Amino acid sequence: MKLFEKFKRASVACMLLSVISAPLAVTSAQAASTAWHETEGGKMRLVSAGMQDGRLKAGLEIRLDKGWKTYWKVPGDSGLPPSFDTSASQNAADIETLWPVPHRIKAGSIELLGYKDAIIFPFLIKPADKTAPVVMDLSAQIGLCAELCVPLDAELSLQIPATGDHDLGAELLIDRDLALVPTSPREDFTITGIDHARTDDGGDSLVISARIPDGYGKKDLFVEAPEGWFLPLTTHMENNVEGQERFSLRLQGLPKDAKTEGAKLTFTLTNGDEAVVETRILEK
Repeated sequence: MKLFEKFKRASVACMLLSVISAPLAVTSAQAASTAWHETEGGKMRLVSAGMQDGRLKAGLEIRLDKGWKTYWKVPGDSGLPPSFDTSASQNAADIETLWPVPHRIKAGSIELLGYKDAIIFPFLIKPADKTAPVVMDLSAQIGLCAELCVPLDAELSLQIPATGDHDLGAELLIDRDLALVPTSPREDFTITGIDHARTDDGGDSLVISARIPDGYGKKDLFVEAPEGWFLPLTTHMENNVEGQERFSLRLQGLPKDAKTEGAKLTFTLTNGDEAVVETRILEK
């Protein structure tokens, strides 16, 4: 990452300290947010502010109580992935849901993929009519977990002006987590090979090789599989080769008679500071 980009992100993080530690200057009386929907463990609301490349920015803001967590689209060994339905929105030609890169979270003997403290799932909205406001209707369901797990469901509706909302606090929060959304792979940050291997107990696995530049956190790999597959999390192998990271993925949790040849897998690589995502078709 370029030095300027690191400085910019650090500057945004510093500005956010005061925003997050105190109630935002964004209230339900303003167009920039809905009211909070709360349950044990946390709360969520819909916010909007600003534009990016001609698209309106919005986000589902989730704040978690201490010790609670929520999940990424692949929850890990257990959990409820978020569910978002924006089909009832008005004057929206397209709404893109973006997914900030998650972290591994230990929960007893299992590992989860998700978030603690706070997260915003960003949305980029392309208006059908750029001169008219958008009404974003979001039906959201998320899972919150600590010692117990509870669902949080809400029907959220927000009118967004054609020029976007101009609430600095909300835009800083959305941009904070937009910066965590994986980007396209590049030469020094990409999958370099996928090989089949046998595990010590005779099972099948994939060995995924990747180039991952040094960052400010853990080098990791998260995998999204075809619908109906329930793969375990990857294991970072210790014997990396020629400067490349290697990860083992056990081929467990496949539907009966499922074939790996031709299957599409999506890989998210992370170095803790940034992430890239790419899709590969298995050749065998």
